[in-house]
Amino acid sequence: MPAVETVDSSPRSDSADAAVVDTRERILRAALRLFRKHGYHGVGINDILALAQAPKGSMYHHFPGGKEAIGVAVVAHITQGLLDMMAQHRTGGGGAANSVRRMGAALTAAVERTQHELCALFAAFAAERSQTPALAEAVRVAYEQVCQQVVQQLRADGWPLREARDTAALVVMLIEGGSMLSAAQGDLNALKLAVRHAAQLCERNPA
Repeated sequence: MPAVETVDSSPRSDSADAAVVDTRERILRAALRLFRKHGYHGVGINDILALAQAPKGSMYHHFPGGKEAIGVAVVAHITQGLLDMMAQHRTGGGGAANSVRRMGAALTAAVERTQHELCALFAAFAAERSQTPALAEAVRVAYEQVCQQVVQQLRADGWPLREARDTAALVVMLIEGGSMLSAAQGDLNALKLAVRHAAQLCERNPA
């Protein structure tokens, strides 16, 4: 989700505020769409601005760091959507295992809807560590936040902290790897298998 905007103290109408938020959101959505289709290095600032129908000045107002700053914001946007999805699927009973199953089903539907374009995005961003360290750091933090959500679910089921952390990391690795393999194979079988085994891991409470 977009961060709270910092505005100056000068009078501003509600419609002007909405326009500011809308411009930032358009740039984010355009960048996400283009990064999915063409990768980070396959997209230029002018491509993003053309799709967003935004002037270059507005981009540097919202994203002073340019393309890398947009990439970081895209990672945060995706991560917040995933965390919201995980929180939504914590309800419904059945503990962490069933939460993983429900979340996995929603992820599978999203992967199918986007034709696997989203699967490799984080991995591609992480691979940019040497050239775009801020982007790679954003991905590291994103994975950490997702793992922490799984840890919290396992702890609520009575898991010891160390085992919860290890299992959460395995769950994320399984699903991430399954999504990558599914993208390479052009079907959903590997992702579905990964979700099934990730959920089974969450049923093996060592406490």
